[in-house]
Amino acid sequence: MAQSAAITWSEKTAERAATVPWYIWACALAVTSASFGGVWDISWHESIGRDTFWTAPHLFIHFGGILAGGAAAWLIFTSTFSGSPERKVGCVRIWGFYGPLGAFMCCWGGMAMVTSAPFDNWWHSAYGLDVTILSPPHVLLILGLLAIRFGAVVLILGEMNRAEGVLRLACSHMPNANEGLGGKGRLETAPNRVK
Repeated sequence: MAQSAAITWSEKTAERAATVPWYIWACALAVTSASFGGVWDISWHESIGRDTFWTAPHLFIHFGGILAGGAAAWLIFTSTFSGSPERKVGCVRIWGFYGPLGAFMCCWGGMAMVTSAPFDNWWHSAYGLDVTILSPPHVLLILGLLAIRFGAVVLILGEMNRAEGVLRLACSHMPNANEGLGGKGRLETAPNRVK
């Protein structure tokens, strides 16, 4: 009985080591959602004009920010409060919190994107329609989107750097990881051989 439990545990551990972590998939989905929503929102404003906050493009944009920020915050909190030294491998320390650098970038980007929504509503109430896309709330939104995009790539590259075998190959084929940054093909890093 104990032997079968040990075999089951080792099989599950090996399977987990060969799969891309859920928070990387969440950040990739967040980048896709926010980018799709951003393009749709621009065409919406050009064809229909300024509408309520609750339009479908705005929901796609802010869903991406919430998803990336939430997944990154979970990763930071579990890295900080888990107590295991294995969780802190490859982490940076910012204000007493531990986490991968990409997670901090995604968390900041998500907060910036969510903060830009009420700021944008206030801006339109105070100043009317935007003459240009570069109003302060839109700049904050664009900076947040860029932060989750670069943060997702940094998370993927960090995971690839620590991974071996099947997981390394799986991470190199992550969708939207480098297409959104103008890259072509697969992401590649040199293997980390520091012992």
